Parts: sequence; C-alpha cells; structure tokens
Amino acid sequence: MSGHTVEFLLPGAPIYQLKAKDISETGIGVIVRPDSKFLNMIQAGQEMNVKLHTLQESSPNQGIYKARISHITALDDGRFKGHKLVALELMSKIS
Repeated sequence: MSGHTVEFLLPGAPIYQLKAKDISETGIGVIVRPDSKFLNMIQAGQEMNVKLHTLQESSPNQGIYKARISHITALDDGRFKGHKLVALELMSKIS
C-alpha cells in the first residue's frame, strides 16, 4: 500500500499523518516510532476521526472515517522491530 497515508484528527493536538502499511475494507494498520509523542495521545478502544489519503484521488476508499483503535502492538522482529503497530477499525465513512 505504498503511498497511502492516514491523517489522525485529534482535538487540541497537531495533525499526525502516518503511512498506511495494511489496508482492508474494515481496517488500517500504521507503524509508529516508539518515541513518537503520538503514542501518548492514543489508547486501545479510543474512537476518533481519521482521514485516509490514497494514491488515486478518485478512490472510493479515500475520505474521513470514524475509527476505533483495535490494538497497539510492539513489533519484535522484522524491518520495523521496536516500532508499534496501531490497528484501526474503520467503523463508518463520514465523507
């Protein structure tokens, strides 16, 4: 899913835009550096609005979604060892 990004819209916080590593019809996975301040602003179960940017502007997947953080998991091996995987469940499309 190279080139796809997720923009997190958190009240009172800067906008965080992260690369999407896995996209399905119901969810998105993003990789976060372990020292990112973003990790201090989120927790599993939290609901928020996110904006999905895709490679094709006309993509039906692009837009703003109501999402819930399913889990935040430490990655123990592979290319992103030491990073965190933030898994988002896309609940409904807002626009």
